[in-house]
Amino acid sequence: MNGSGARLDRPSPVILRLLPHVRPPPARVLLVGMGLGHEARALDARGYDVSVVDEEGAPSQAGVPVLAVPFADTDFGGRYDLICERGAFTSANRAAYVAAAARALRPGGELFGAFTVDASALMHAFAPSFDVVRCQPGGFADAELEVVLRRR
Repeated sequence: MNGSGARLDRPSPVILRLLPHVRPPPARVLLVGMGLGHEARALDARGYDVSVVDEEGAPSQAGVPVLAVPFADTDFGGRYDLICERGAFTSANRAAYVAAAARALRPGGELFGAFTVDASALMHAFAPSFDVVRCQPGGFADAELEVVLRRR
């Protein structure tokens, strides 16, 4: 297990719990960070069209395309229906991350995942471009939020 109680040999349970609350397949998903590839494989197996952005250029461990570019500096042209967040927001420049997410998603597209930030900080950061669909405590840590945000 990692520090948040998630097992390292399978997809994040938060990501799997949120799938019924986001657009179903076939949707185009941008996964921010390859990690060990578990989430990419799980989303691909469920019929999503998955791409990964991994600034460090991690090789695909899931048979999905990996774009070796910085998420916050890339204009994806609004071509994604979903962004799956797995922890990049916590270590990123928040304003740059929010702007990149808004550029990557089509209007009505959704950003979902686990956030380890307090709810008011999350709402403040995303308020200019996103509406909250779901925000509730979840996961192992009290500070972790299960979140779905919709781009305006």
